[in-house]
Amino acid sequence: MSDFKYRLQLLLEHKEEAKKEAERELVRQEEQLRVQLTLLESLKVREREVRDKRERARHDLLVIPRQDQLLFAREVQQRSEYVKELGFQIEQAKSEVLSQQVVVEEREVNVELAKEHLKQARRELEILDKHRSKQEERFLREQLAKEELALDEVGNVLYTTRRSLT
Repeated sequence: MSDFKYRLQLLLEHKEEAKKEAERELVRQEEQLRVQLTLLESLKVREREVRDKRERARHDLLVIPRQDQLLFAREVQQRSEYVKELGFQIEQAKSEVLSQQVVVEEREVNVELAKEHLKQARRELEILDKHRSKQEERFLREQLAKEELALDEVGNVLYTTRRSLT
């Protein structure tokens, strides 16, 4: 009895490798998304810190450090400039957060595309696996039919040989 040889074995192996590559790509895309999400969170924390710092600076704008000291206009102006600078830093931090959100959205799209690609690769592999299984079943049925035919022929030969001897 000969062994079953699938005529599309190379294609099946190629599809298996494509599925493995799609899995690796999905893992890579998910990791990039995690990195970008972490960066986004750190940028949001930085923005909150700068906002808090500005609120404290605004609160302290006209506060006299000690009761026995005077608050000079120059010092108020310096504090005011510091508050303005913090405002610019907040705007920059907002801009960075928005830019990072765009990057995160792109990464999320890439993850979805990688998931879809993996789904398609799995489907293609499953189709070829089913085809291979059906071909193997057909081969085994044909082999069994050939064996049965050979056994019938042997039985007929034995029967005719015994009949001719008697």
